[in-house]
Amino acid sequence: MTTRPACGHLISGSEGDPATFFNNNCKYHIHGDECKRPIPDVMAEHPDMDGYCYFSEVAMYINYSPPSDDPNQFVTGPLAGCISLRSEYKGLNTGPLVTYHFNGKDIKTRIDSENYIYDDLYGYSLGLLQGQGRTVEQLRNPAVWEELAKVKCQELQDTYNFKHEELILEDILDMNMPLMAMSHCSAAFALPVSLRFPYVTDKAKYHSITDCQSVTSREFARHHYMKCLMGTHNAAADAAYLFARACLLDNGTRISHFADCPFDLEKEAAAV
Repeated sequence: MTTRPACGHLISGSEGDPATFFNNNCKYHIHGDECKRPIPDVMAEHPDMDGYCYFSEVAMYINYSPPSDDPNQFVTGPLAGCISLRSEYKGLNTGPLVTYHFNGKDIKTRIDSENYIYDDLYGYSLGLLQGQGRTVEQLRNPAVWEELAKVKCQELQDTYNFKHEELILEDILDMNMPLMAMSHCSAAFALPVSLRFPYVTDKAKYHSITDCQSVTSREFARHHYMKCLMGTHNAAADAAYLFARACLLDNGTRISHFADCPFDLEKEAAAV
């Protein structure tokens, strides 16, 4: 029987603040005080601990899974994440068509599920969509995929030179939903009323669809680099999720998903 490491977790009985609970549980976490410190400092004190284990449950997307011997881990692993975020999904290309205005380019996509407005641009910004250089053969080889993650992590730090004070976990977690609002701004697609908590709109500088701040490549990079600092495997899994769910088509002007892409995650997962 394999002994599970003593991962971090929420304090027993925590109910949380509905405005922040799914994106920043630091105040309800047994390692909550560590959230206020730069991630490199915390992880340097726990060199044998996976960051997703130490901070497990600190946000809805930070949950520890033990390393897998399954060679298909990066092929089928993203499916659970896709399904969990698609409660309102009605089908491929059924959502509204929007156009991102991002870094001087116009990129179209369909918002078949609410998370697409964030994840499509996030993956595109990082260069991790199908059609942006990576291959399915790389995805099928965990060692290669993790090496690519290591290279991407170093590339992000070389490009953006994140300072220590920019890498405080609590601050990065606090920006997750504001990044959603800023992605809406980049697409000129109104932020749903259900997401207009003051902590979101204030940090995002979102007042209305005509008075808002667009997301930047740097903010997306910092979000992904957080996962790099918490373990290359976690960054690799994030990259696999972004790659498997969407592709860049029409000479780089349109993002689409699943069966529209060379690699169809849902079909692949069904065959394994």
